[in-house]
Amino acid sequence: MAKDPSRVSEGDLVVPALEALVEKKASGLSTAELIPILRDVLKPSGKDLEISPHRGDDYFSEKVRNLKSHDKLEKMGVATYDGERFHITTKGERFTNRVKGVRESYAKQGFKKTSVNRSITPERDFVFVEEGQSQKVAKSIVKRSKKLREYAIKHYSKVDGKIECSGCGFEGSTVYGEGGKGLIEIHHLKPISSTGETKEDLKKAVKKVKPLCPNCHRMVHRKAGEVMDIATLKALIGS
Repeated sequence: MAKDPSRVSEGDLVVPALEALVEKKASGLSTAELIPILRDVLKPSGKDLEISPHRGDDYFSEKVRNLKSHDKLEKMGVATYDGERFHITTKGERFTNRVKGVRESYAKQGFKKTSVNRSITPERDFVFVEEGQSQKVAKSIVKRSKKLREYAIKHYSKVDGKIECSGCGFEGSTVYGEGGKGLIEIHHLKPISSTGETKEDLKKAVKKVKPLCPNCHRMVHRKAGEVMDIATLKALIGS
């Protein structure tokens, strides 16, 4: 059965829980104290608010309590538990500081906080791939990944090297001649994370990008805090 995207998963709790623990570094937090904090951040709804038959609490609260029951944070090495309260570790604090840079970057592109939380994990080092200017995070946050761009260009190009905009169909050489061939930008449909730049990772990453001409690329990012989907863009321009 496919996962209901509206449900909060245990993994979704990790980043906001660590951020809360950084704020309460001196005292730490109990699961009871984490529940209202995470509820305010993640705003659970639907099934998550129904009462679980296991503990007489709603499913969301049960998932927060499972952070301890399953020892999730301890197994990751990002927090310890003293029998009553969680305490952030050096690894957890370092990871949380890296996340701030990632979130700021994605926020500028209009991606939601939940998308970022689901794209990253403290269990492994990570490299983020996206368009934009470079900035350090873990080994690096690659805001303009030359390798992914080159891979995406090859993936979406025709045999003759021409590549069309997924929005309006523009192809550079029809207007600018041979010098305009390949005039395209790579648009990210959602945040992309990769543990490295192996061929396998690029194959996964390229499925989450689309070629867009400069005008269409700016159009999908035109409204602050939002990213227009390709279907809406195509309907707007009647293509």
